[in-house]
Amino acid sequence: MRRIPVLFLLAVSLAFAARFEAGSSFTLGPEELQFGDLYFGGSALRVDGAVDGSVAAGCQTAAVTGRVTRNLFVAAQSITVDGPVGGDIIAAGQHLSVGDSVAGAVRAMAATVHVSGRVGRDLVAAASGITITRDAEVAGDLVCGTTTLTIDGTVRGDVRAAAREIIISGTVDGDVICAVDERIILTENARVFGSLRYSAEKELDIGNRDAVFGSTEFTRRARGELDDVKPFRPRPDLLRVVILPFALLSVLGALAVAFLLVAIWKRALSRALDSARERFGRTVGAGAIALFAAPAAVVVALALVVTFPVGFIGGTLWLVGLYLAKIVAGVFLGRWLFGVFGGRGASLWLTTPIGVVLVYALCAVPVIGWLFWVFAALVGFGVMVELIGQSRRV
Repeated sequence: MRRIPVLFLLAVSLAFAARFEAGSSFTLGPEELQFGDLYFGGSALRVDGAVDGSVAAGCQTAAVTGRVTRNLFVAAQSITVDGPVGGDIIAAGQHLSVGDSVAGAVRAMAATVHVSGRVGRDLVAAASGITITRDAEVAGDLVCGTTTLTIDGTVRGDVRAAAREIIISGTVDGDVICAVDERIILTENARVFGSLRYSAEKELDIGNRDAVFGSTEFTRRARGELDDVKPFRPRPDLLRVVILPFALLSVLGALAVAFLLVAIWKRALSRALDSARERFGRTVGAGAIALFAAPAAVVVALALVVTFPVGFIGGTLWLVGLYLAKIVAGVFLGRWLFGVFGGRGASLWLTTPIGVVLVYALCAVPVIGWLFWVFAALVGFGVMVELIGQSRRV
């Protein structure tokens, strides 16, 4: 009789060791150890213990003071990370605070981003305000779009930013390349060991010019023009011949699929959208489970001969769901926007195209579009889970 290696059995058991929690709140105590990933959907999450795996959550508040050995995926209004993270942080919310070490990168979309710990790789953020405190360190590059960028700590790589104002009191080992609306200030304590290249409508008084060890270059920018992003634009002929038609076809195909969903499941879809809006935290949490946990189960199923067909079918369904998630998120966004502006009773036939086009446009934004895509996938998967539940009740 063929024996299955013990290590393989251990790997399979670890894949199914994930913990799924939902409800108003959940706390992993200081003495608790979660051996495997932790998924949560609800109102408040607190992790004081250790998670030997990743954490994926959709909630109103998330506080992590314990250790997470892998990645942290969170969509919440307030996100506080005061414990070490062994992988990356991908976050979307209103406030993000990182107070301990992160071995990987931090990618965030929030109103405010506050870093007082160490980021082992890059920090990529879209926010109203971004602050790197005096004791903080970003080991890679800092890439951001923000209203106010304050660097009191250390950035080991380059700083690439578009901001209204930039204040540097710390150290940048690389270059500072930025587009500024109002001002860029280098204080007496600032040190830029690379070059400073900035574009603005007029040449600015940057303060301590001696803080720049390399060259200082100014480029005049016409009002409303961002010359700094020109190197990232595709060639006009490539945009016209390849990218634009493909993008238009993608949006038209998404609209066709969205209208098909509305035609088939209009009533159940309406109920699912209303339920998802009322319990948004649970919706995003369920989406996180479907987006991140399902692939792990599929990989395990594919590894076993007996369950290979199930794994193949499950993987195919997950890929289909991944495509549909962005479309369903667009349906949700359209319905939600009309509700916010007083059109709660508007037909799905009207709200759907507006939401789908907006979602596809947001996901196409350079540099930060992937953040919108991740959040759209979480919402879309969550709504689909709710839709399946609504369909089963009919």
